[in-house]
Amino acid sequence: MRKVPSVFKIIIIVIFMSSCSSYREVVDNMNTEYEVLSSVLKESRGNIYYKTIIEEGNIPIESYIENKYLEFYLCSNGVDSPVKIPKEEVAFLKQKVKSVSVQRIDKLFPNLKEKTTKKKERLVTSFISMPILFRNNTMAIYYSTQTYGGEFKLLQKVNGEWETICANSVWIE
Repeated sequence: MRKVPSVFKIIIIVIFMSSCSSYREVVDNMNTEYEVLSSVLKESRGNIYYKTIIEEGNIPIESYIENKYLEFYLCSNGVDSPVKIPKEEVAFLKQKVKSVSVQRIDKLFPNLKEKTTKKKERLVTSFISMPILFRNNTMAIYYSTQTYGGEFKLLQKVNGEWETICANSVWIE
């Protein structure tokens, strides 16, 4: 009878430890997403809408995640060109985009508040989604739209910094 409580304690400890490592992984991913978003804000000329988007004109962004929109043929040096995201990753990205919620950028980065706006000005305001990390958090993708078009932007972590390396248009007016 003494063995049952000992086994039960071991099971509880194992469950607790695995949940802690899962929690740590979620927190690390969130921190990396925020690093990417901070990089996007710093690179911008400002006028990014203060909330991230999950749809555009009542069309969910995940509906744009298709092979044809995720082929990046105009990549910078140092990146294998062309970058074509395989079908397995397309399915992963689509699933991740579905799970993303709207975030208040101005609250996440109060020190970069001047890069955001609450005004939806034609020809001026950009709207962006939360970035999605993939390839062991070494690459990220996000959706960006303005008055005359929407595009996916591909970023890569290079020497500890996030750099936009490619963009691929989804639509142009």
